[in-house]
Amino acid sequence: MNGSESEVLHRVTLGVVLCGLLISGLAMITGCSSEPPKTMQQPTSEQVRGNADRSFDKLKQEERERKTIGQ
Repeated sequence: MNGSESEVLHRVTLGVVLCGLLISGLAMITGCSSEPPKTMQQPTSEQVRGNADRSFDKLKQEERERKTIGQ
């Protein structure tokens, strides 16, 4: 290996090491700075009942529409 090949190998190795350090640093910054995930708030019984009523009404409406189309 002559001097120029050795210099190229040294630069490539240095580039790979610097890229690895940069990627590791970014991963540590983003991983440590993020907040823990927040838990979802549970719906109240009134919300659940309201959603169930709306779904039931929608189902009944669809059944009525099918009956009028089928006649």
